[in-house]
Amino acid sequence: MSLSGLWDEFAASVKSGVAGLAKNTVGDVLQQAGADAEAFLATSKEALRRRGDLLAEGKITSDDFEFLVRGQSSLAKLLALQSLGVTQARLERFRTGLISLVVSSAFKTLGL
Repeated sequence: MSLSGLWDEFAASVKSGVAGLAKNTVGDVLQQAGADAEAFLATSKEALRRRGDLLAEGKITSDDFEFLVRGQSSLAKLLALQSLGVTQARLERFRTGLISLVVSSAFKTLGL
């Protein structure tokens, strides 16, 4: 079992969680939040796959994985949400929530 082999399931899990996250952090701008989440997944795809595979193989711990993914938060540019004039504080709450969603979706997908 690897995150690479289960990428579609993982990505679907992240995408399905974005609606609730967006509603709780940036309001009802689901389309833009979804676009930003997809952009983050695309930008981070190789790193997430590689780190997820290391996690699945037991070469890194869950804490290591979470630390590494949180380090990628700067890649979540959130350009679609910024174009709507969403405040920086709300953007940061969404970014933090998105990273948590990515981590929890990876754990769920890998059965951890």
